[in-house]
Amino acid sequence: MSESGRPAARPSGARVVRALLTDPALPLAVLGIAAVAAVLYSPMLTWAITGGLAGYSLSGSV
Repeated sequence: MSESGRPAARPSGARVVRALLTDPALPLAVLGIAAVAAVLYSPMLTWAITGGLAGYSLSGSV
């Protein structure tokens, strides 16, 4: 019972889903995994970006 004497309300399904979707743990975990992957693949990513920019500039798009 709550202080007003009424039974305490249980959280509805929508509130539970909303709490899970707005919890910052999942985005932080995804960003952490992405940061580790970027560090491990940084040389490859650097060459891929450099090659993409070179191809774009040489194609006459600039």
